[in-house]
Amino acid sequence: MDRANSAENRRRFPRLTKDVSVQLKQVPDNYSVKIHNSILRDISEGGLQISSFYFYPVNFRMPVEVSMSPDRPPVQGVGRVVWVEQLPYQERYKVGIEFTELNEHSRRQLRDMAQRPSIISSRLPA
Repeated sequence: MDRANSAENRRRFPRLTKDVSVQLKQVPDNYSVKIHNSILRDISEGGLQISSFYFYPVNFRMPVEVSMSPDRPPVQGVGRVVWVEQLPYQERYKVGIEFTELNEHSRRQLRDMAQRPSIISSRLPA
């Protein structure tokens, strides 16, 4: 079995793949901007993967806000960076963030979206 299939089988939560805007409320201290947007690549109750122009060190903690639909409140939580990978030939990074805090409303919302991906708005920025 290849690594990708093995990783998928180990996942505890269904992962929703959708490119939408994600807002990170705090960036590392050496950045002048304290709020910035990145692109969400996938999300689950366990965490998310983003694509960002900013480098985040492993174990960095940050508040995360993801708007998955204009008629629903955003998913809000606190995450910890668990891995970072620079994209080849780019000044861009893929970042894996594990949720360390996620309120029950956000958890339910993610569970609903994983079961019914059609409830995510296609009008959101990609």
